[in-house]
Amino acid sequence: MLDAIYDQRAFIWGDLIAQAARIYQVDLRRLHADTMALTFAGLFADQPAVEGVPRLEAGYNPAGEWLQQLKLFALAVGDGGLPVWFATLDGGTGDSTTYAPQFAAFAEHARLANFLPLEEIILLGDRKMPTAENQLTWLRLGLGYIGPVTLQDQHRQTLQELLAAGQRWEELPYVAQREAHKPRQERTVYWGVGHIVTVDDPDDPTRCWSVRHLYVRSEALAAREAARRQNEMEAIEAELQRIQGLVNKYDYTTPEIIAQRVQSKAFKKRRAQKYFTIAVVNHPERPEAPLELRYSVDEQQVRQDAELDGVYLLVAGGKAAAFSDGEILAEWKGQHKVEHCFRLVNQHFLVAPLFLKTPQRIAALVFLIMVGALVAGLIERQVRRMLAERQQPIAGLMPEGRDTLRPTVARLFKAFADYSLVQVKDGQGRVVETRFARLNPVQAQILEALGLPQPAAIFAQPTLV
Repeated sequence: MLDAIYDQRAFIWGDLIAQAARIYQVDLRRLHADTMALTFAGLFADQPAVEGVPRLEAGYNPAGEWLQQLKLFALAVGDGGLPVWFATLDGGTGDSTTYAPQFAAFAEHARLANFLPLEEIILLGDRKMPTAENQLTWLRLGLGYIGPVTLQDQHRQTLQELLAAGQRWEELPYVAQREAHKPRQERTVYWGVGHIVTVDDPDDPTRCWSVRHLYVRSEALAAREAARRQNEMEAIEAELQRIQGLVNKYDYTTPEIIAQRVQSKAFKKRRAQKYFTIAVVNHPERPEAPLELRYSVDEQQVRQDAELDGVYLLVAGGKAAAFSDGEILAEWKGQHKVEHCFRLVNQHFLVAPLFLKTPQRIAALVFLIMVGALVAGLIERQVRRMLAERQQPIAGLMPEGRDTLRPTVARLFKAFADYSLVQVKDGQGRVVETRFARLNPVQAQILEALGLPQPAAIFAQPTLV
């Protein structure tokens, strides 16, 4: 069955998403994309390379455990965190940044444009999404996108040039949902400086696109970065002074040992080490204590970095390039939605390796898991929408009376963990009677929120017999 599913998975998934969008009014105009590693532990035979089929590779998982095979998994979610698109990618130990071609192929095979024009979609992601290669793919598809780019020296120089040319930091009209209840003076303030960059198509000199680059400065992030740098510098300096007092004592008697101790005790993995320069000076005129540890701090570099505290760069292409700076920031701030959907699939699934002999079967299994994630996501979304309309939680669902209008699907399913039905069969194994347990108040409220009838009525439907 898995082999048959693999060849048809894009068509089946496209139909499922189209039906979900139509029946449940799912908004697919915003997709939040990310990648994660799915791990399949077992003895898989070496597979020949097949074009278009993801490759399996051995490696370590994030916990440092050696596993026979790893497979990467890309995901885009839409309204309410529902999975809209996914793909299994080549295995590896790190996140993939090259899922754009797979998305383009999926969009074609699943006929997404039939129920939603691609130019109406805006894809949002983290730093793995807006690589140069991915951006070209999105632009060629006519797809809008917003995502952060790691600040490079050329970006810092461009920002300095923009400010020197007279542009000023403008306050962006964005308020985080978690801070909406706070007084204005206690909210995080965001500032922005933006400009347009032209991106040329290397394969077609006649094509080019305008992409918006928005430099964002968060006051809260700036304060955290400044505090972290100050704390690290103070810790490094205190340790350097301690080591200075140990020079020429114990085993601190060679420049090599002293430099090693500075690296392991003072610098460690602290990013602030780049501001410090050390030197071990030899004084032959004092044989009793010939070595001296000196250090200096690059104050100019500290000041330059402080000017960029809390600054990050967002790029917006396609339809999103025409958004205001405030709209770009607000759209991107919803990126956390994809992480919720990852939690639905980031768990252990026990599968006998006997049936997963090929990457195609693993990809088909991921498809089945995602169908389950789609159903679970729809259940959670529908319950939350109904509770939000009523402004009344499901009484007794949460422990200790901590009622909520946003229950998770795991909590909803847990409410039915003790529900059962009994089937009575005759001597030939035919079901002659089905007895249903009585719903408790919590279970009844959940079914009501979903608009579902009693279990007896559901199982009485001919299509479910």
